[in-house]
Amino acid sequence: MGRNNKARRAAKARTRARARARGGPGERTRPADGGSGWVGGGWSAPEEPAFDDVAAAAYTWLMAAERRGEPSAATLEQSLLRMSRTTLCTAAESLLLEHLGAVWAAGWQPSELRRQGVIGSSSAAAGRLIAVAISADHARRPARTLDSRWLAQVESLHLPAVEGRPGWLSRWSRDEGLERAALVEVVLDAMDNLLRLPALEPLLPPPGSTGTSPGAGRRGGQVDPLLERIRNLLAKAESTTFEAEATAFTAKAQELMTRHAVDAALLAGATDTPPGPVEVRMPVDAPYADAKSLLLHTVAEAGRCRAVFMPRVSMSTVLGYGEDVAGVELLFTSLLVQAQHALAEAARHAAPGTRTRSQSYRSAFLLAFAQRIGERLREINDAVLASAEAEHGGRFLPVLESQSDSLDAFMAERFRDTVTSRVRGGYDAAGWTGGRFAADRARLTFGELPDDERREAQPEPTSPRSPRPTG
Repeated sequence: MGRNNKARRAAKARTRARARARGGPGERTRPADGGSGWVGGGWSAPEEPAFDDVAAAAYTWLMAAERRGEPSAATLEQSLLRMSRTTLCTAAESLLLEHLGAVWAAGWQPSELRRQGVIGSSSAAAGRLIAVAISADHARRPARTLDSRWLAQVESLHLPAVEGRPGWLSRWSRDEGLERAALVEVVLDAMDNLLRLPALEPLLPPPGSTGTSPGAGRRGGQVDPLLERIRNLLAKAESTTFEAEATAFTAKAQELMTRHAVDAALLAGATDTPPGPVEVRMPVDAPYADAKSLLLHTVAEAGRCRAVFMPRVSMSTVLGYGEDVAGVELLFTSLLVQAQHALAEAARHAAPGTRTRSQSYRSAFLLAFAQRIGERLREINDAVLASAEAEHGGRFLPVLESQSDSLDAFMAERFRDTVTSRVRGGYDAAGWTGGRFAADRARLTFGELPDDERREAQPEPTSPRSPRPTG
C-alpha cells in the first residue's frame, strides 16, 4: 500500500471516528438536511462473539474497512491474506450484500449507487465490484417484492449478469484476474466507499418495504405525448451542427413546457384536489460541477421548479410538479450537451497557444452560458404568459402562484437548512464572452421577442448563486 493511500485512509478513519463520537457507539447520525448522516456510521462487536469462520472473516473485513489507517489495519490486512480465498470471498459476499441493504434503507437508488461506485472508489475494479454486488443483490430478490420503478431502474443500468447463488464474488474475481492481495485491496476499497455514503431522502420504496415514499416522482407506464414531443425537439437540438437550429429547437421546447403549465393550471383551477409536488435527484458530474449545478438551478427556476445542489454526493434534488420536473430533466440534459459541444468547438477552432482548454476559461464559459440561458428562458416564459393572459384573462395566475407557494413550503419541509452559496470559478473574459455567445447565437423565434441585435453590450458577470443544503 502506497504512503499516499495510507495517509488518505488515515484521514478517512479519523473523520469516521469523529462522526461516531458525535452519534454514540453503534448509532447513525443524520443532520436535518438529510444529506450528511453516515450509512452504517458506527459498528460494535457483540460482547461475547460466537462466530463461525465465515462470520469471523466478515467481521474482520468490516473492522479493516472501519479502522483503515490505524496501527491495527496492517495486522488485520495480513490476517485476511492468510485466509483461504474461498473463506475470503464468502465473507466478503455476505458483508457486501448485508451493507447494500443498509444503503437502500438510507435512501440510495440503484443508479445512484452505480454512479457512486465509479466516482467514489479509488480503483476502477472497486467500482466494477459495486456494480456486480448490486446485480447479485437484485438477483436474489423476487420481482414481485420490488417497486416497478426500482425494477425499471435496475434494468436500465445493464449490470453484469450475476447468479443469485453464493460464489459470485469468487467467480468475478477470477474473471478479473485478481490475486488474493489485489482482491483484498479491491473489496476494502469498495467497502470504504459504501461506509462513507451519506443518508439521502428516500424517493423510491427500497427492497423489502411497502407503500410509497413521500414526494417520490412517479413515472407512469403511459407515454405523455407532450413530453415525447419535447424530448424529440431537444434531441434535434443536441444532434444538429447548426447553432440557429439548436437554439430554435430549445426555444420551442421551453415554449411548449410553459404553455402546458398554463393549461395544467387552468385545469387545476377547476378541480378541488390538484396533484402535489414531487422530487427527483439528478447527477451533476465533475468537472465544473458548481457551474453545471447553476445551469440546472437556472433551468429549474424557469421551469417552475426548485433545485438544491448536494456537493458531497455531486447530485441535485429537483422539486416541482409532474411534467414540470420531467421537462426540467430533459431541458437541462439537452442544454448541457449543447454547452459541451460549444466548448469542444471553441477548443477545436482556437489558435495555437490560446487558453480555450484552461480551467478558468471553461468555468467562465459555463457560468456565462447558464446566465444567458436563464435570460432567454425568462423571455420565452414572459411572452407565453402574456399571450395566455390576453387569451384567458389571467384566470390561471392565482393557480400558478398557489403552486409556487406550495412548492416553497414543500422545499422548506424537505430541506430545513439550505444556504445560497457563491458558485466557485475564476473569471476569464474570453470564456465569459464565449459562453454568452454560445447561449445567444441565434434570435429566438417565438412571438414578439425583442431582436437580439437591439441588445446593449454584454453585461459584466454577476456573482451567480445556487441553493445547497448546509452541514
